[in-house]
Parts: sequence; C-alpha cells; structure tokens
Amino acid sequence: MVSAALAAGAAIAAPSRFEASVLAELNRFRADPAAYADVLRSYRPRFEGRLLIAEEGGEIDIMTNEGVAAVNEAIRELRAEKPLARLTWSDSLARAAADHVAAQSRSGSVGHYTNGRGPSERMRARGGGPYVNEVITYGHHTPAGVIHQLLIDDGVPDRGHRYSLLRAEHRYAGVACGTHKVHRTMCVVLMSQTPDGSPPPPPKRPAQ
Repeated sequence: MVSAALAAGAAIAAPSRFEASVLAELNRFRADPAAYADVLRSYRPRFEGRLLIAEEGGEIDIMTNEGVAAVNEAIRELRAEKPLARLTWSDSLARAAADHVAAQSRSGSVGHYTNGRGPSERMRARGGGPYVNEVITYGHHTPAGVIHQLLIDDGVPDRGHRYSLLRAEHRYAGVACGTHKVHRTMCVVLMSQTPDGSPPPPPKRPAQ
C-alpha cells in the first residue's frame, strides 16, 4: 500500500504504485474539479455524527472535527471551479517529500517542520529552491482517501490544503508515502511551478 523503502527510512524518488496513484487521483481532480464534487458525495452516508466510518478492509474510523458539514461545503465550492493544468511528476520534489516521511515515520510527529526544517529547507538541501507548496495527510490508506481529506480539509478554518490543490500555477508534484507511528500512514505532496522549486520564469511581456 505504501512504499516499503520509505517505511524503512530510505529517501527514494521512484514512485511506488501507491504514490503514483495519489498523483493520478490529484490529476483526476484537477482535470474537472466541478465533476469531482460528485465523487465527494459518497462520503456523506459514511458519517455517524462526526465519526467517519472506514470502508470495509480499508482505513480506520476517523473522528472528524466538523462531520458532514465540511464535506457539503467542499462540494458546493468545487462545483464553481474550472479545470486546471495536469501536474507532472518531479523526482526532486519527491525526494524532499520522502525526507519528511522518513523523519516522521521514525518520530511519530506531525506537521510541516522537523528539527526546524520546513519544505523550503528540505528542498534546498536537495539542491532545489524554496518555491514549493506542501500538503500532508495522516491516517488515510487509499489514494482517493488522501485527496478527499485534502479537499474536505476538516478542521482547517482557512481550507489551506484545498486551495493548495486548486492553485492554477502549479505544474509539478512529488509524492512520498510511508508508515507513521501514531496514524499508521502518511503522505506528503510537494508542488511547485518548477521541477525543483527554483524561481519560476518571469511572465512574458506583451509584444510592443
């Protein structure tokens, strides 16, 4: 389900089947966000109050903060969104994402920073630039579940993860997934306008 190499702490770039499927699901969403809103409708019957019941043979039950209300909001907002550019796999972004998975797999910590290093610092350490955008999920065991969690963004007041996936300027992404001591699984997605987080090219000036 998740990369065995990452679970062992090795930071590699070649995507596992799971990681490649996460990017494929993300691109499915970006191809038609309005249509993807209907995919989220399948979440609604799985709620018992604020408890999201796991699908059989899949994830663990998850106690949400907002329950079905966050799902309904995501559906409403996505119906107004237009198609976005497809994201291309980036080995450089995937390596920086894998570094974070390897560290948190061992520590059981959560969040974007480990030992004071955030996504920009991790990208620089891999020889890239700081112009990256990172999203992380914990506890979801299917590629669709990873993307659904980011879009619903339960408990995040500004819905920052959702809007990160909706950024039109993104062109590249790297995904790394592995085990987690507390939440069992985690996935990190790094996105950028460039393959390595370097500064994007300046906009073209109109011809005089």
